[in-house]
Amino acid sequence: MTMPPNRSEGRALIVHAFAHLKGAATDEGSGAASLRRMWSQLHDRLGLTDPVPGYGSAELPALAPLLRSGPASGARLLAARQCTGPHAAQGFVSVRHDVIGVTVALFPSQGMSWNALRTRWDAAVTPLPEEIALGLTFVYRALDSGSAARRPERLAGLLADAPVPGRFGGAWRRAADGHLVLLSHASVPGPREAVVVGEAADEDAYDSWLWHVATNGAAAPFARYLEGAARMHHHTAVHRDRQHDVRELCLRLSGASERLAGMCREVLAGGSGPGELLTAEAELASLYVGDQGLSQALRDLREMRSSVRITLDTMAGVLPPDSGGGSGADHELGRGLVTLLDDDIAHAESVKQEADEISRTTAMVVQQRLHLHQQRTTVVQGAVVGSLLMALAAIQAFGYRPPLPGRLHAPLITWLSVLALLLPVQLLRWRRADGGRRRVSWFDRVSVISLGAASGWLGASVAASLLTGAAAPALLSGGCALLLALAALLADRAYAAHSV
Repeated sequence: MTMPPNRSEGRALIVHAFAHLKGAATDEGSGAASLRRMWSQLHDRLGLTDPVPGYGSAELPALAPLLRSGPASGARLLAARQCTGPHAAQGFVSVRHDVIGVTVALFPSQGMSWNALRTRWDAAVTPLPEEIALGLTFVYRALDSGSAARRPERLAGLLADAPVPGRFGGAWRRAADGHLVLLSHASVPGPREAVVVGEAADEDAYDSWLWHVATNGAAAPFARYLEGAARMHHHTAVHRDRQHDVRELCLRLSGASERLAGMCREVLAGGSGPGELLTAEAELASLYVGDQGLSQALRDLREMRSSVRITLDTMAGVLPPDSGGGSGADHELGRGLVTLLDDDIAHAESVKQEADEISRTTAMVVQQRLHLHQQRTTVVQGAVVGSLLMALAAIQAFGYRPPLPGRLHAPLITWLSVLALLLPVQLLRWRRADGGRRRVSWFDRVSVISLGAASGWLGASVAASLLTGAAAPALLSGGCALLLALAALLADRAYAAHSV
């Protein structure tokens, strides 16, 4: 990937732009379209019209498929273009994991300055929108002899030629590969800038470290450092925006835990049912699950911490940290972010552990209340059925015959049988342990209709026996049974609706 040798004293402008793959692939309006616009501007305004030999297509492919199946090696070259005319330049688009990287190298014609190159770029290319942009860095490439590190006046002269020399601060840094690097202040808003000086005797190795993109899309070491720094600042901004929400969620969960603990004490002291406990526990559970729950927030915090630590290790391998330079500020920012994330994770886990303990206690209290309720319900059912059986046994033992005419025996036996069969079912329906109401089933409706019909038949038979001394006509018995069955059904529906 060599360019013509007409470079002014080895100077060049290297532009590294990074964007979120997910945002660029899913947002067609401000994502993929803006990336394609930048790539087209390199073609139309900077003259990058020719493909780079051995680097595949010069056209940018669709981005959406990359979300479904990322590159197996973690990196993939998407497109490459170059210009071999008077203004030599090369451009590459690659994807690495979840980041799209655009690398452009602009080489000057004879006597052209860095400032002229920067002006040419600014006039030709529209920056990526904030919705998908991860970072933008302008790197001012220079070559010098091995004695450059011992000539401060030479380095000062290089720095004076940068478009905005006042943006730089700290000391020159020596990378792991021996190149000299000076980064702009990380706290200064806008694109970052860097001046990098390499050995003229080993220009190819220098360019491979600084900006070359491999045929498989692998980025140069210094490009990986800049991508890591951009990730770091992005993570810091995301954490700053979301920290209040996480703290608020922890506060709400802590408050729900305290309310649930107070309800447990009231239930144990008063012996009341656990209905309110179950409602409060459901509220507590809602703060756990879902995209806005604490569990998801903890996963996001842990993933961010892991990403920051990996990024810090990658950056340290390229440019060792030093508190005296711009890269030291990047490392310091990363270490401070890890500390903040550790504090947030520890606080969230403490709140979650407290809520887990309260939930376990609530489960024990609810289980105890349910057991007591089951015992009481069993006693009530046994008392009702037992009293009926006791009465029948006494009647049989003593040979007692109720002073009722035979025409009332059939409706009375039917009414008692229906009552004994359906009373336990209705008791469970209306006397739940949580104080609520079970959803009405078809059997509940049938039981109410049956009891109403039996009551109507019995009422008609008793009335006819008292008034006429004879059995009730079939038409009268059927009409009364139907009328009371309908009345019982309507009354049950009204009571159920009022109790909800």
